[in-house]
Amino acid sequence: MVYSFSFLVFVAVLLLAYYSVFKNHQWIVLLVGSLAFYLYTTPIYSVFLVITTVMTFFGAIKLEQLSDFQKSSIKENKEIWSKEEKKAFKGMVSKKKRILLTIIVTIAFGMLMVFKCKKYLPYSWLILPLGMSFYTFQSIGYLIDVYRGDVKAERNFLHYALFVSYFPQIVQGPINRFDKLHHQFFERHSLDFVQIRSGLWLFLWGLFKKLVIADRLAIFVNEITEHTDAPAGSLVVVAVFLFNIELYADFSGGIDMVRGISEMFGIRLAENFNRPFFATTIGEYWHRWHISLSNWIRDYVFYPLALSKTYARLSSKLSKKNAHLGRTIPAGFVSVFTFLLIGLWHELSFAYIAYGLWHGFIMASAQIFEPFFSFLDRCFSIDRDSYAMKLFGRARTWILISIGELFTITGSFNGFQRLFSRIIHNFSWYRVITDIEMYSLTYKDFFVVGVGVIIWYVVSVKQEKGVHIRERIAAQPWLFRYALTAGIIMITLIFGIYGSSYNADDFIYGGF
Repeated sequence: MVYSFSFLVFVAVLLLAYYSVFKNHQWIVLLVGSLAFYLYTTPIYSVFLVITTVMTFFGAIKLEQLSDFQKSSIKENKEIWSKEEKKAFKGMVSKKKRILLTIIVTIAFGMLMVFKCKKYLPYSWLILPLGMSFYTFQSIGYLIDVYRGDVKAERNFLHYALFVSYFPQIVQGPINRFDKLHHQFFERHSLDFVQIRSGLWLFLWGLFKKLVIADRLAIFVNEITEHTDAPAGSLVVVAVFLFNIELYADFSGGIDMVRGISEMFGIRLAENFNRPFFATTIGEYWHRWHISLSNWIRDYVFYPLALSKTYARLSSKLSKKNAHLGRTIPAGFVSVFTFLLIGLWHELSFAYIAYGLWHGFIMASAQIFEPFFSFLDRCFSIDRDSYAMKLFGRARTWILISIGELFTITGSFNGFQRLFSRIIHNFSWYRVITDIEMYSLTYKDFFVVGVGVIIWYVVSVKQEKGVHIRERIAAQPWLFRYALTAGIIMITLIFGIYGSSYNADDFIYGGF
């Protein structure tokens, strides 16, 4: 079980070996630990991790060899080839590189889509391998970087295997970049108790968000969305709003645990969240939410499409009629397409297709109608930077996000119809007060959640103002530090959600 007591013992043993027994070959500890972890948790499906690793490793080397061959051949025949011959040779090599890249990307994403589309195939018994979405995107990102010449291909297979399989990130990301992560594995990391303590604090903070907030809210949200007695529409609205908190506490809590464990080994993973609920627009929200996925889609899908000849032709044609539309309509099409891909990354289903299109259309509409919104600002003397407008923007963004989550909260079109029908035809606002305890949580549970959310919000406000919480805590007297650490552990143990059917592996994004 991930993040169970046995997992923590596993991490402790690795740390001991990492900083003492194998301190001159620390990366070997990480590689052996990562492979052992994956083989233990997903023994049968490990073959897909191996296939992806082997394909992208040798594929990257071949792509680099083709690039080197092109450069050396042009240099050797500089005085012999004509401009046309040089251009033809470049085109031939580029075509080979594109074909090789396309084959590998197709196979890698093809394997992933088999699992994503399993409900439509005669293989419904398949289980999505642990971390498959994350290691596939990470490996393909590396391959594209080599194709573009942004990074050099790794020639040591074991070094590359560690990059792909690194055990803290394999569960739910973040999706790391080769040039930011790879070199950290092979630097000498000395035992630093301050660093280990800092990583432990981040891990405990994530555990607090996961067990105290997310898993408690999950009980209520699941009961409402799956209840056969058709809850009142007002309760559905409350459940959808609370689902946003649950989703964030679950996903960011898991990422905090992952990053905390990795920091104990001296490895810093990419940031994946930047307090998304402080966003005042959907665009800003996606700059703050699941940052590693958003950046991956931006760099490997959005920008290539925005720089394509088709995009340029459409933009040029529209600009002749209206310069603003020439800039925004092509960008809107690309936004809709990229957010559709984000939806499909989660799952091939109505729920996530609708979710992706919803966010794409909002992004596109915001760009296209910006002149109209600016006109309204001038007419009503609205200052978008004022505190009141920022609060309004945050509330509006929360509502738009919640509408998107209404598509996904049940995972089916029928479920969406059922919940939407309850909101429209039987809202009954008073039942939020009279019926709320009928759905597995008591007022005491909501009080615990409320206190947990207040703590999370206060910490987030401080961070938004630039305060480094862990550094601030580290500067306090030792008695305060130990009391705070013990307090977080006790609060999590006492108020965390457990039970016979509870499974700490059940991270929402672990299923993607």
